[in-house]
Amino acid sequence: MMDWIQGIQKKNGRLEAFDKVWIALPPYPGFLVPKKAYREVTQWQGKERRNLRRCVLGVLAVALRHLESAQLILFKRVLRCVRALVDFNMMAQYRSHTAETITYMEDYPDTIHKRKDIFLEFPVTKRIRAKVDEHRRELRHDRPKTRERIAPTKRRRMRDAEREEETKRRMKVIFCESHFNFIKMHFLSHFCDDILPFGNIPMYSTDFGELGHKTQIKAGSRQSNKKNASWQIVQSYSRQHGIRIRLLNLESLGRCGADLSANVVEHLTPLAPQQRLAFVGGC
Repeated sequence: MMDWIQGIQKKNGRLEAFDKVWIALPPYPGFLVPKKAYREVTQWQGKERRNLRRCVLGVLAVALRHLESAQLILFKRVLRCVRALVDFNMMAQYRSHTAETITYMEDYPDTIHKRKDIFLEFPVTKRIRAKVDEHRRELRHDRPKTRERIAPTKRRRMRDAEREEETKRRMKVIFCESHFNFIKMHFLSHFCDDILPFGNIPMYSTDFGELGHKTQIKAGSRQSNKKNASWQIVQSYSRQHGIRIRLLNLESLGRCGADLSANVVEHLTPLAPQQRLAFVGGC
């Protein structure tokens, strides 16, 4: 979505205004204030993306102030489409749903599909780019080559006309070939059907798996000799997991008053909160 928003702003000269509003966002509890302009960020983390989701509509609305009359209708449609996308995303994070919220989530995709054509020229694939380049080469090859001397002003007008013709041909190919028939847009129509039988979506979050990936996979990979690393990772993690289970069992027995030997008690040190979190994530 942000690539499409940036594309339509670039086409209408609004990128700098968006960056100024983005960097000027004030602090708020639970909100991570951006330290760089939007275009200066090269890698986005999960927390930054969640912040973006909260404020992108407001930033975009402020960046699109003082529009020309020709741009007004276009950007009104942009704002409505972005608003429907953001509202759908925020409502999908609800911990519980009612018939009313389900109805809202069914209506938002309809609003998106009605207005998504304003972004049609921006989801351009490599295949479409190759086709545009092929048409451009054919167009230049078919132009008559003149050897006559031409006045500079006339040559300039001819080049402008040729450039305009190439642009029109390029946009025609893009609008004919570009589409929104990809999996992420299709998924929007299945959210409500999945919520009714399976419950809210956040409980299927992959955050815990990503957290466990750091301790289970990355740490084990660094400790391996990079030869048959997968087997070494599984072996290393299995040993660590077994030791942690044993320590937790002994710690629980000690709290219940079991008679443990002095050697065992010496090695029983309460796990720090970070270790407990890593252990829970590993499970």
